[in-house]
Amino acid sequence: MITSPSANRTDPKTIVLEALARLRAAFPIEARLLAARAPVRATYAQVLALWLRATSPQASMFDAKTLATLVSLDAVVPEAQGLGCYPFSSNDTGIRVTLPANTVHAMCAIDALAIARLVRARTHIDSACTVCDASIAFEVEENGGLDHDQAEMARVVWQQTGDAETSCSQGLCRHIRFLCRACPVPVCAEHFTLPQAAAIGHAFFRFQSALLAEHDGVAARP
Repeated sequence: MITSPSANRTDPKTIVLEALARLRAAFPIEARLLAARAPVRATYAQVLALWLRATSPQASMFDAKTLATLVSLDAVVPEAQGLGCYPFSSNDTGIRVTLPANTVHAMCAIDALAIARLVRARTHIDSACTVCDASIAFEVEENGGLDHDQAEMARVVWQQTGDAETSCSQGLCRHIRFLCRACPVPVCAEHFTLPQAAAIGHAFFRFQSALLAEHDGVAARP
């Protein structure tokens, strides 16, 4: 049996930092975008800004060549209902996040926990246990925090797999899910408390706020 990397550690900060490093290594979206040309980053900011308004962007709204570059970077994901842009998905992922303006779907459990701080609004998350399918629902504060009762509602599990999918949305994201309090952690899975998973998500997506500020005038349209 493979032991989870965090199984023998109890320091929450260490668990968060090491999981963050593994997530960035598995999906280096920040590094990819920082290395991209300014017009590519500007278009990414436009796509993300629409999601912050709970609007699913459509491919027809953007320059095709620039959009193709973003797709090749796996920064945006062409989906049936529009363009996914981590942490947001236009597809039904089974993880619903209710914002003041609308309900959206998150790519994975960590992504769902990051949305409140990104949109600067209280959110309500609805999902199901990845093992028993029991309903899981809780709220995240505007600053990304959870009160004590909410923090104990569930856990997040990251199941280690050998997936080699082109898109993170089709591979990694499908294995970072919510787990109810009653179910045991699956074998070969790393697990986190909700506050730990939220901290990982906040740090992972922190670059988006800086990128939006960099392209503030552009992101206000198209």
